[in-house]
Amino acid sequence: MASRPVCELMRALPSSVLPDEVAASALQRMRDEGVALLPVLDYGELLGLVYERDLARLRGDLLARRLVRDVMCGDPTVAPPWRSVDAVLRLMLTHRSEAVVISDRGHLVGLFTLDDAARRCGSLLDAAALRH
Repeated sequence: MASRPVCELMRALPSSVLPDEVAASALQRMRDEGVALLPVLDYGELLGLVYERDLARLRGDLLARRLVRDVMCGDPTVAPPWRSVDAVLRLMLTHRSEAVVISDRGHLVGLFTLDDAARRCGSLLDAAALRH
């Protein structure tokens, strides 16, 4: 798994949110799509990531008044789709990030998270156990 390109294990890019969207609508979109984070884009430019856990901590009235730009994490870690999973995981450790945006020549194509890596490792361990 470690030498495989990250594009084989990444999730296709979910929808994105605008920085001026109300945080409550971003949280609802995440829940509707079953994702824990969304990229924040403005005119195609990646500004950051917004995490469901950060939005879920906000109380109802605050959630309805805050904008995505106020709660997003800026400067996300980015990697190309051909980079190896091992290299992307090392990048995540170096930057202490739980997600990497996968970008091909400036176009966002997917996300790779620690959850994705853990699920894949779990599947490999299950398959190995079945062989023995």
